[in-house]
Amino acid sequence: MNSRGEDNVRFAIAIHGGAGSNPDKWNPQEKELRLMGLREALTHGRDRLQRGDKAIDVVESVIRILEDNPIFNAGRGCVLTATGEHDLDASIMDGSTRVCGAVAGVKTVKNPISLARLVMTETPHVFLMGKGAEEFADAQKVERADAAYFRTEAQLKSWQKWKTRQEAEKTSLITSPDDPLFYLGTVGCVVLDSAGNLAAGTSTGGTLAKRWGRVGDSPIVGAGTIADNRSCAISCTGIGEHFIRNAIAHDVSSRMLYGKQSLSAAAQASVHEVLPVDSGGLIGVDREGNLVLEFNTPGMSRGVADSSGRLEVKLGKE
Repeated sequence: MNSRGEDNVRFAIAIHGGAGSNPDKWNPQEKELRLMGLREALTHGRDRLQRGDKAIDVVESVIRILEDNPIFNAGRGCVLTATGEHDLDASIMDGSTRVCGAVAGVKTVKNPISLARLVMTETPHVFLMGKGAEEFADAQKVERADAAYFRTEAQLKSWQKWKTRQEAEKTSLITSPDDPLFYLGTVGCVVLDSAGNLAAGTSTGGTLAKRWGRVGDSPIVGAGTIADNRSCAISCTGIGEHFIRNAIAHDVSSRMLYGKQSLSAAAQASVHEVLPVDSGGLIGVDREGNLVLEFNTPGMSRGVADSSGRLEVKLGKE
């Protein structure tokens, strides 16, 4: 654990690239690409924090890097829906003011996290979805991309495997980490900056073969994302329905605020006592610079760095 006292931790950052299947079952190239992607984003965030940049700016820029990397399930490289399309969701929150923004079901926005931040700064609202979010993107002139940009060969193959299975077995459930198609690659970032402010953000393509405009926890403040200078910044990843039902991000913050638990104790309780086994995990940082990376799946792509010189990226339970 880190402290902003004697250890003089001026800033801290954690990122994730999704919880889910067992990294031991991935091939060496898949592992290295994921580790490289985590290192790139984490180093970028660490360097900005060293320059004294604001937490909210760092969160947005780090997540943009992860959205642009096709190895993760956010932005380019997102999973496909049951109809072979894609829907993108994101949210961001500033712990110094508790203002936040979110979008869901967008299809042409290259970096949904930036559109979510514009919802936060340029509208009186918190959450825009679907057609309305796309119209807002038009008005803000954010960078767009067509369907071909977001679709990768790897995700198309996964969708085709699901489609073949669905037609043969008449089922669309992908809920077990032992299922080769079980893939939860949501991305997130939490930051404590040198001014003592917290911020968090989360971005995702959702779950493979999702139906009927399904929305998970990633764009829902209090479920998948929260930042509050009084407690912590949290970004979640996993089977979104469980995180929504239990308001996991808010649960961690509330345990700290009202139950006076430490970040570590609160995160452990939320992930291992509230959530079902194999449903996901979270990353968090508190106002003292303490960092947590808790998950109850076989793996969670993740990384941490702080002003003490610490910089680590991991995939499994090592």
